[in-house]
Amino acid sequence: MTADEYSFELSDTPATGPATFRLDNVGEERHELIFVQLAEDATADDAIEAQGEKGTTELTRRIVAGPGQEAKQTIDAELEPANYLMVCAISSGGKPHFTLGQREEFEITE
Repeated sequence: MTADEYSFELSDTPATGPATFRLDNVGEERHELIFVQLAEDATADDAIEAQGEKGTTELTRRIVAGPGQEAKQTIDAELEPANYLMVCAISSGGKPHFTLGQREEFEITE
């Protein structure tokens, strides 16, 4: 996964099974990857509004990378059919990056 101001780009389309997410920050600002598996019947907007609380998420993990760096950690997950959300909540000018467009959603159906 590549992060820039203010977007994510997946290098591959995730599929069911084991997955490892790496964060390569090619931008000039610090970015994080908050990886969320949404609870059944929860939308990405529900999870963002509730900040991951109130039963909107089943799984949440976070990694961070400085400008021009690759995160030292990875996110290892066993992906199952569900909806997923990735956001950066670091602020720039008082606004979280996800409000500036740095969010990515995907669904795994099988």
